[in-house]
Amino acid sequence: MRIILSLAFLMVLVGCQTTSNANQDKAATQTKSDDNYSHHHPLHMAKSITNIFELKHALTSGEFKHYDQKTLDTLALDRKLVDIPGKAVIYRYNYQDITDPAERQKVAKLFDDLKSKPGAPHSHIVFFEKLKDRILNMTPEESSKTATCMADYTWKDFPDNQKETFNKLALGIDTTSEEILDLAYTLVATKPSGKIPKSVKCTLVPMGLYSELKTRFRLY
Repeated sequence: MRIILSLAFLMVLVGCQTTSNANQDKAATQTKSDDNYSHHHPLHMAKSITNIFELKHALTSGEFKHYDQKTLDTLALDRKLVDIPGKAVIYRYNYQDITDPAERQKVAKLFDDLKSKPGAPHSHIVFFEKLKDRILNMTPEESSKTATCMADYTWKDFPDNQKETFNKLALGIDTTSEEILDLAYTLVATKPSGKIPKSVKCTLVPMGLYSELKTRFRLY
């Protein structure tokens, strides 16, 4: 959901550039979307990569020890794509999100709504249509590159204790109740140096659309 919401946040902002009440819309969007792209939720990530209810409950209560073998096998494959074991958990969480057809449809609807805004320049409409098509048809390679990029930049914001716990999760090493409960701590993400959230850059660079976005909307 984070990647989709970050794209939505950015696209609404650039869409508001074409409306007379841009400042009002921008402020409202900032209030609604800030938490979605500026915070990390380690516990939610850990729970999202398993479909087993008992494990999700154990992660919430602190009684969790390790993932089921199927999830560990998947994480073992994901570990080959990252340089630190714990990043595999973040990678898997984001890859599932990126490849979820329902999430992609949310972006498609957003872009369709933006195209219908009064006064939207034709060049913006063209870009929205192109980006919608690319999001709906992201290749496995593009999705993987995006998830890897997201894992790299998210990992930098994790405190050492949560990094160690994620390493254990990825390797199937038993965790303690204290370690699991500490995952409930929500992290503040490093603010982007420019106008574009890092998650948006991670999504658009693999598709070759990042430079075009900055040029069309003067986002530097």
